[in-house]
Amino acid sequence: MSLSSLLLNVKMIIDYDYKQVEVPQEIVEYCDVFTYYADRDDLRYIDCVYMHMGYYGNSIDHLYELRYKVIPVFN
Repeated sequence: MSLSSLLLNVKMIIDYDYKQVEVPQEIVEYCDVFTYYADRDDLRYIDCVYMHMGYYGNSIDHLYELRYKVIPVFN
């Protein structure tokens, strides 16, 4: 097993409202790619996680569609 595959499967836990919450693996993987593998304590990465967990008031269904929607490069 390679080091990169081990790092991608590490659980991520964040603090929210004085509770520890485990981040779903699909959000961790999405934010890894979306932030170009920024460090997980980088503000860009943390902001991506909080947004896709729905903590900024966004619709969970809309965020799910955003993660899985294929955006065409050409018309």
